[in-house]
Amino acid sequence: MRAARPRWRGFPRFGEWGAADDVWRAVEMLELDEAQHGIAAAQSPKVMRALAEARVRLNICPTSNVKLGRVARMGDHPIRVLFDAGVPVTVNTDDPLIFGNGVSEEFLALFQAGVMTAAELDAVRLEGLR
Repeated sequence: MRAARPRWRGFPRFGEWGAADDVWRAVEMLELDEAQHGIAAAQSPKVMRALAEARVRLNICPTSNVKLGRVARMGDHPIRVLFDAGVPVTVNTDDPLIFGNGVSEEFLALFQAGVMTAAELDAVRLEGLR
């Protein structure tokens, strides 16, 4: 998979648009531990499996994904698919000044839309503390 050398600790933004293979290509090329967005990975079981095995965390911004038209509605958000595939995910806000919400509102939106249960969201919260 990847050479045993230190991985880059930056937080590049990619995979909000594009294809699942683009996500994995960026992870491999930059030797990433985590990335901002990356929801395109949900299009490919192979890419999700690779992310899960490599423990590459995706920092997801649900409201941004909906407001920018990447996801039709909160209830369809691919964080569910990524979580179920074992991909480490966190819930974040993209830009509170533009989108008008904080992280708490992001968690609440996913819960209210029925995307994830309170227990699952708590597991996601704990992932963010690692």
